[in-house]
Amino acid sequence: MFQTEALIDASILPSDIMSLRDVKFFDFVRKEAGDAAVDLFEIQIINCVKSLLMTADVYCIMNLKSKALDCFKNKHGFMLDDDTFIIKIGIKGNVDYLIDLLKQKCTADAKLTKSSKRNQSSPPLDRTINISSTTTESTMSVLSSNSSNVVTSKKSDIIDISHSLDDDFSLQVDPLTVKASVTITPKTNTAATSTN
Repeated sequence: MFQTEALIDASILPSDIMSLRDVKFFDFVRKEAGDAAVDLFEIQIINCVKSLLMTADVYCIMNLKSKALDCFKNKHGFMLDDDTFIIKIGIKGNVDYLIDLLKQKCTADAKLTKSSKRNQSSPPLDRTINISSTTTESTMSVLSSNSSNVVTSKKSDIIDISHSLDDDFSLQVDPLTVKASVTITPKTNTAATSTN
């Protein structure tokens, strides 16, 4: 069975899709789903993405008994033998696709916003690494907002420090090449690595 999810690519949507209203929204709908979808939305005053996604059943209009809707129903639907109407399948497919596309966009935007807020609320990594080398000794200091370590070693030694600050922290220095490798893992489970 064909998976319709393969057709849904929210990257085709304009970046301002959530702010489109009225004429601009209907122009977008016309481009993506056709004139019949615009007619379906206009008659129900569904004039923006939020309104569309908050509508439980955009096709319920076909079940309403009203002479004012007969022209719309005859143009965009079929009357069944029991005098009920159903929307034409092509219109339904286009509208369902559009709704799925917009839902995917909203979900992606919500995840991005949540991730952005989480990153903004995380404390900044306030760490400084200073390494200086002489012919006989290597000195390295690791500074943070709440502690400081200074390690001195012979040039041939490899320095390996594990120190618990507010975060998981490990440091390895090879004085022969004067290279340091620092791994800081904040409690928010993001890692930063720096090499000097």
